[in-house]
Amino acid sequence: MRFENKTAFITGGGGYIGGTTARMLAKEGACVAVCDISEETVSKTVTAITEAGGRAIGIVCDVTKSQEVDAAVKKTVETFGTLDIMVHVAGGSARGRMKHLIEQSDEVILDVIGVNMFGGIWASRAAAREMVRLKKKGRIINISSVVAQNGLRGCVDYAAAKGGLIAMTRSLAKELACYGITANTVAPGIVQRPGETNEAINTNFLGVKCTAEDVANVILFLASDDAHFITGQTYTVDGGRGLAMKGTDV
Repeated sequence: MRFENKTAFITGGGGYIGGTTARMLAKEGACVAVCDISEETVSKTVTAITEAGGRAIGIVCDVTKSQEVDAAVKKTVETFGTLDIMVHVAGGSARGRMKHLIEQSDEVILDVIGVNMFGGIWASRAAAREMVRLKKKGRIINISSVVAQNGLRGCVDYAAAKGGLIAMTRSLAKELACYGITANTVAPGIVQRPGETNEAINTNFLGVKCTAEDVANVILFLASDDAHFITGQTYTVDGGRGLAMKGTDV
């Protein structure tokens, strides 16, 4: 198995992409720390992993608070003895609170940037510190979005946060290269959740829906030994949506 004797820490591990990534890593042998703000979703992901024969712990954590992230990473290392992979998935747009910037409140802007960008900074810093201390040639993977690359009306805050993640990760890749640690980002397009309509397929050139497994497959590649020579890069997973010649708003 690709990740036998490896430990992964995943923020947003109770969500659709994070939970899928956690389960796929565990299926391939990794010990997984599932970190999320929701105790219910954390428990659901951990149960799915353990019932399938994998190893996992759940950690309830608000990624906007650096002390909580530091404690969560420390608990991961104390439990499994190491840390090899960090995936920051926690985030998301303002969704029902989305507005054009001139109408948006400070509260929503700070919330969106807090969980998406600062969450990635805190998780990357905490993981990198442990990887350096343990002398691990680890993998740091932050989840961005095609919105960071192309922009989207009503998502100025989200675009800023996800764009910041890309810039942060590129800089981090330079700082950590001397330790053999890689840092990359994955930028998904519209990810189709179970039960949702298929309207999203009209926004990409392949004409198919993007699932959490499509995104997780790229994450697992970047987390694997096969990607040891890749760092500071952004992998776009959007069916060609970002080519900006098709879709409703790109």
